[in-house]
Amino acid sequence: MPELSFPMESGIKIFTMADKLDLRPIIETKEFENSTGEERFQTQTLRPVLKLQNELLLGLFKNHIIESKNTFYSLNLEKKDLFIENSLQKNLALKNKLLGLTIGMFTIEELEVYSTQTNLYNKRIISLIVERIRSQIHLL
Repeated sequence: MPELSFPMESGIKIFTMADKLDLRPIIETKEFENSTGEERFQTQTLRPVLKLQNELLLGLFKNHIIESKNTFYSLNLEKKDLFIENSLQKNLALKNKLLGLTIGMFTIEELEVYSTQTNLYNKRIISLIVERIRSQIHLL
């Protein structure tokens, strides 16, 4: 993979594509023998990126709860699950922020893969984010 390098501007380090990969956590997975290309992309790219961005994902969702006048906190667990899912399906601003947070950590090569089936990957990303937020509902 070619490494893009940029000069240091005003003492601020500009990350290269290789640096982005180095930031990602390693997630132990099963063999990919029978996996589709989409499943491999989800396992090798999407899951590590979402794990890396977890704190920001939760932070953005907490801000959404506050913008929703904190009604989330008075809901029972089942309704909280629905609130999470509905928020990520219907609130386009929130959805786009979370997609941008994810896509912004792709390499150029990963962006090319993503661009081949944007709608499919967006659905996978949002589904994974819903799963991630639900599993950490106690942190909200």
